[in-house]
Amino acid sequence: MKRKRVLAILVCVAAMTAMGMGGCSKNTASLEADGPANDKVDEDGKVNGVFYETGLPIVDKDTYSFSLFCDDSSENGEYWMMDEMERQTNIKVNLEYFPNEVAKEKLSLALSSGDYADCIGGWLFQDSDILKYGVDQKIFIPLEDYFEKYAPNIMKILEREGVREAMTAPDGHIYTIPYVVDAPLVDYEPFINEKWLKNLGLEMPETTDEFEKVLMEFKEKDANGNGDPNDEIPMSFDPNNKHIGYMCGYFGMSVDNYGMSMKDGKLIFGANTEEYKNGIKWLKKLYSQGLIDPEAFTQDLSQWKAKGSQDRYGCSMMYASNDIVPYLAGEVPDFKPLPVLKSPDTDNPVWLRGSDGASVMKTQVVITDKAKDVGAIVRWWDDLFEFQNSAQKISGPLDICIFKDGDGYRAIDKATLSPEDEKKYSWANLFPQSLPHYLPQGFKFKEDVPMYAEKDKADEIYKPYLTEAIPSYWVSIDDSARFSDIQTSLRDFIAQKAAEWIAGQSDIDKDWDSYLEQLNTLGLQDYIAIREKALETTGEAATEMVTEGAAQEAE
Repeated sequence: MKRKRVLAILVCVAAMTAMGMGGCSKNTASLEADGPANDKVDEDGKVNGVFYETGLPIVDKDTYSFSLFCDDSSENGEYWMMDEMERQTNIKVNLEYFPNEVAKEKLSLALSSGDYADCIGGWLFQDSDILKYGVDQKIFIPLEDYFEKYAPNIMKILEREGVREAMTAPDGHIYTIPYVVDAPLVDYEPFINEKWLKNLGLEMPETTDEFEKVLMEFKEKDANGNGDPNDEIPMSFDPNNKHIGYMCGYFGMSVDNYGMSMKDGKLIFGANTEEYKNGIKWLKKLYSQGLIDPEAFTQDLSQWKAKGSQDRYGCSMMYASNDIVPYLAGEVPDFKPLPVLKSPDTDNPVWLRGSDGASVMKTQVVITDKAKDVGAIVRWWDDLFEFQNSAQKISGPLDICIFKDGDGYRAIDKATLSPEDEKKYSWANLFPQSLPHYLPQGFKFKEDVPMYAEKDKADEIYKPYLTEAIPSYWVSIDDSARFSDIQTSLRDFIAQKAAEWIAGQSDIDKDWDSYLEQLNTLGLQDYIAIREKALETTGEAATEMVTEGAAQEAE
């Protein structure tokens, strides 16, 4: 076969390379025996007689396949990008996919029985699973050496600030294919209906008192202009992501759903502070005046969306305005990010930072010890991460759904395609969406996507008030079960009590002492200690690995 040769220059900082190699002393001999260092390349550029070291296709036609288990909700599993990847690589992927909950159950049974796939991907693992099946049981294969030898696209991802550190397990190995996406600094925030403000001649509020007055105007007047002054709902929350604790930042303590926050560069538990308490009392005041949807704590996602689509919300916590109102071509959304509000309690409000500009998902795809020729599978994923392939995975095929436009790419509105092509190239039918892709930092399709502008605006106005982002960490295997149980209990208890207090079902002042006691009963102190230890261990491991790398480089 005549093949196009591709010279790939793999650039890797020596210190970081050593990070992936220096921390493991257990089973070193077997790793060295089975790893890519012992791969043999013949005169045709074929590794171990199976796959080509560089270029495309990766293998000769009909000579190699691997199994891939993942979660996905596709109705037919006819993924255009899977077919495209087979055309490029000659590798056939035998895909097994199931809805998330079904997939989790089937995967648990498979791992217990020993009958699992070559490759497993999706939203199926927690950090503790990587430690259990990778570090401890050796079912998941360490991949950093394969990346260095066969995956130049993945190596570029690992070179992004903080990515390798986040991906590296405490034993110094990387067990998963990285999934890194640009992310806004602010994930969830309140969006206010600017059209309603204009209808009533109101200014954008800047303080909690001003916001309260605006909500009252929304309630008492025909803010949506439909002739009915009684159908307006001043404020609500995304049922799945209420993030009520975020808004307590107006009073000096913004916390996530687990009650955690950052202050002065340190991870703290903030859902037991007076600032948090004052934030909840303020929200209770709004609720008691009929300014918060009485169904805010009982409705499901479809009910919340339905009210939003009927133009009944003046303000709601959400990720972007199209959570409740579809973006219409050529139209500017009515909702705008609500500024961070000052309160009588503080002139220095805060908001919990959602990210540092990127989201690193370190549990997305593993390669198991069932796989033959791990290098071939790594090369397949690396080809998916080639720019054009990832762009097609997201938006559809080149020259049909996306088009080169100068130094960028333009994505079309798929509603302009034929009904058959619109379905064929729909988001759900391109590729299992739980599996990773990668686009260069800062890349955006040249299309009118109002969400980009919304999130950019939120980042701009929130930036002066943002805390540090909660850092990535690994909880040890020994602590993982206890940690998971406590975390779930704390999250549920915090949400339950916040809902009770805001809705007036109990009194926060009378309950506060018993609330603090119950937090401790649920294991708060153990929870904090485990997180602190995890952060210290993660930091120490990274420091040790960098030091070792530097020493090896000097030698």
